[in-house]
Amino acid sequence: MSYCYCKTCQLAAGAPVYLGALFARHAVSWQGATTAYRSSPLGLRHFCPVCGSTLFYECTDGSQRLEITVATLEQPEQRPPDCHEWTDSAIPWFHLDDALPRYAQGGPD
Repeated sequence: MSYCYCKTCQLAAGAPVYLGALFARHAVSWQGATTAYRSSPLGLRHFCPVCGSTLFYECTDGSQRLEITVATLEQPEQRPPDCHEWTDSAIPWFHLDDALPRYAQGGPD
């Protein structure tokens, strides 16, 4: 699980930072339809077609990964964040004071 500060995630979250939990595509299932938007060449953002809530980011780079918006998880407290990604894009006045690793351009491999 990571905090992402890239501009695309900021726009999708409507906030200075996006918090997502990465899963293998085969490990995730959901009920109902989603509405998808290609937010970058690397992925699709899925939204609830009824309320517009951001649900998850689907990687289309061949990695077969989904990054689920933490606020939509039933028990988000069970998995704490482990890093900050794309911190070079962070809004200067927004800062989370913790000891987690920070990656200026991307995240851990």
